[in-house]
Formats: sequence, C-alpha cells, structure tokens
Amino acid sequence: MARILVTGATGFIGRHLVPVLLKRGHEVVEAGRRTYESAGRFVAVGDIGPTTDWSPALGGVDAVIHLAGLAHREDADEAMFFSVNDAGTRRLAEAAEAAGAKVLVALSSIAAREAEQNPQKANAYGRSKLASEAHARSFAEGGGVSIVLRPPLVYGHDAPGNWRKLQRLAASGFPLPFGAVRNRRSICSVGNLCSAIAAAVEAGLNGTGNGVYEIADREVVSLADILAWLREGMGRPIRLLPVPAGMLGAVADLAGKQKLKTALLEDLTLDPSTFMRVFAWSPPDHAEEAIRLSGRLYAFGGNAA
Repeated sequence: MARILVTGATGFIGRHLVPVLLKRGHEVVEAGRRTYESAGRFVAVGDIGPTTDWSPALGGVDAVIHLAGLAHREDADEAMFFSVNDAGTRRLAEAAEAAGAKVLVALSSIAAREAEQNPQKANAYGRSKLASEAHARSFAEGGGVSIVLRPPLVYGHDAPGNWRKLQRLAASGFPLPFGAVRNRRSICSVGNLCSAIAAAVEAGLNGTGNGVYEIADREVVSLADILAWLREGMGRPIRLLPVPAGMLGAVADLAGKQKLKTALLEDLTLDPSTFMRVFAWSPPDHAEEAIRLSGRLYAFGGNAA
C-alpha cells in the first residue's frame, strides 16, 4: 500500500480515480481548490499556480498523481493557461521532490503532441500542456520516476466539454446529419484512463516506467459510431442521415467553425501500444460497450439499472 496524493481529486477524472486507488489498497490524500467532504483525507490548496503551497498535502506521500489543470474554459487566455498548467506543474514537481515523493504521474493531453509537432498552429492550451510536461519530466532528474500520460478526449456519462455536448446532441432525438462521417478518432473511457493511471503509479513505485506515453482505448471510432452507440445506450432511435462529410466540412468553413470541424469531422489517432507493453496493461473497457454505458447513465441520471 502506498500513500498517494491526487490533485484535482474533485474533478471529472479524479472522482473516478480515487475509488479505484482505494479499492487497490492505497491510502489517498485528495487535493483541490476548495474544501470538500470526502471519505479520505482532503486538503484545500487554493488556486493552482506558481505560488501554491503544497506542503500540507505532501506529508508522508509516496507518489503524486497530478490531474489538476485548466482545460474547459472558453474565457481563459494564454496567461491563465500557462499560470495553471505550466507554472503550477513546476511548483508541484519541485514541492514533491523536496517532500521525498518517489513517483510523479502527470496527466497531460494529446494537444501537447500537436504543440510539439506543429507549434505555429498550436493553441495556448496545447502549448501550456507541453510546457508542463518538461517540469514533470524534470522530477526524474532528482532520482524519482516521472510518467506523463497523453490522452485524447476522455469520456464518461459525467464528462465535461465536448463529450457533454455530444451526449446532449444524442439525447435530443433529432435526426442528425452525421451518418456518413466515418473519420478515425481515438478516445479514452474514464475507466480505461483510471486503470492506466493506477498501473503507471504502481510501476513507478517499483522504480520503472519513466517516459511520456499516449493512452487511449484500443479501438478507433468514428463520429457516426459514437452517436449511434450513445443513442442505443439511451434507448433512442439512431436517426443519423448520410450527409457527405465533405459537405458538412464546407458548411463549417463557411460558418467559421473550423474548431468544431476539427473536433467532429477530422481524424485524430493515438498509439497506446508502447504504454501497454511497458506497463503490461490492457484496456479493461471496450469502446462500443463503454460508449453505450455512457449514454445509458447519462439518460438515466447515473443509474445504469
């Protein structure tokens, strides 16, 4: 059993991860911005940034899982992204090393890969996550184990951001013009991500796993797949009209919705095979089943019965 600090414990991923760690026999210290009643020990650390005082949360901690960050904020500017994601990670990595933690598992984003490969087109979020990875990796220079995970869109019935919008769209019941959108997208169920994080931190406690890894469901899916499986889970007719993807893309361009076009219509694939090999890990969730479950839980208020 290890004593593990989870930052962002009250967020979407943290709410799913903490029970997984507890079930595996670990002691969990939860940290977040505000006071929160939990079954374990919770430490309010205030805003995440370059001056956050992590010391109350780090006492006796063996490992740190860093989930806290700034992502789904339309009003966030570049300074905000870099203050939270870049400077905030640097502050935590330095504090964790000083406190004697052995492992740092940092949740990044596939947006960091895009910033790495095409910095001129990368947005502030992607660039701030790439910068945060450098601070996480520096933790290994002090003798610890640093593991950085780059997931794509993470989904579950209570997910925020684009997945919430997709579930609302599916739940509307309206005919949707996406039946012919057979793009190739990697996504990651929150169950698979939590399983991967647990495997990573436990390997790190055994002294292995340093590196940056892509993590995703084993299966690649299309927008048509996602909406069909969500509606099946919700018990709704699929009702997807086969409008050509090129026509939809042209409409999005005319409307100035390039960001939406990229998110819905274009390809984005990840390769989790390196992570699977290094950590002897296999995704427990199958994408089709997990997406149907997400739809069912969304439709019935979190109750799958």
